[in-house]
Amino acid sequence: MTLLLTLAIQSLNPLIEKGSQDIFDVPGVASDTLDLGGVMIDAKHLSGWGQESYDSFRNNGDKAKSPCLLVRDNTSMDLIGSQETSRERIQRLSVAANRLGCNAISITPVFPSEQDAVNAIIEQLREAMAGVERLELNLLLQPCEGLSSNPDELIEIIKQIGGFRIGALPTFSAAAATGTGLEALRKLAPYAGGIVADFPTGRGKKSIDPVEGLRAVREVGYSNTVAINYLGKGDALKEISKVTKKMRKYLEDEK
Repeated sequence: MTLLLTLAIQSLNPLIEKGSQDIFDVPGVASDTLDLGGVMIDAKHLSGWGQESYDSFRNNGDKAKSPCLLVRDNTSMDLIGSQETSRERIQRLSVAANRLGCNAISITPVFPSEQDAVNAIIEQLREAMAGVERLELNLLLQPCEGLSSNPDELIEIIKQIGGFRIGALPTFSAAAATGTGLEALRKLAPYAGGIVADFPTGRGKKSIDPVEGLRAVREVGYSNTVAINYLGKGDALKEISKVTKKMRKYLEDEK
């Protein structure tokens, strides 16, 4: 499979929030303005949407040849203290992703250090997988503070859950926070159903150059989607366009 560069809609949040960018036009912007082949939408973007909104967004993506591939939930999920609420949220996200034509959802479960709690969360996720799989979706776990911030621990959790539709959603930000950024990406890439290329990520050891991050995951054979996510305060479209061109040049030179 050829690696696909996509747009993390989160990049355009400032424009969407001030009304200068209609979210329903974002698939066209990703394709026509940024030369990207799809979008990753966050759960918060879907607030208040009904069937008509889902259909409109999906149709716009199809017309622009820029489909929605992943619904990402950035909200930390407590599968111990809020078990029922969390399970319901996974189900709602799955239904939304199915309506949008996505192939995956991503959640951000919090894993405490106590092994008994980790085992209980793993069991919860195993059970939740049944509903996800019925809709022919993949479930991706996004690293966050706590146990899952360690790539080795997250890989072990994924292995314990088991199955073909469970994986990771590594992010450049989470990898950079480990202090071993590129190595963290290389470890998780074989288990990844998507990768979020955040930029800029910080300074020194907590900085990952977008192209170097791409190079790192390609070195271990990664060939799925990379969602470009601008975190700065500048002109998002201009900065994303610059990074996209650099990434495309690397991929072309790689051939």
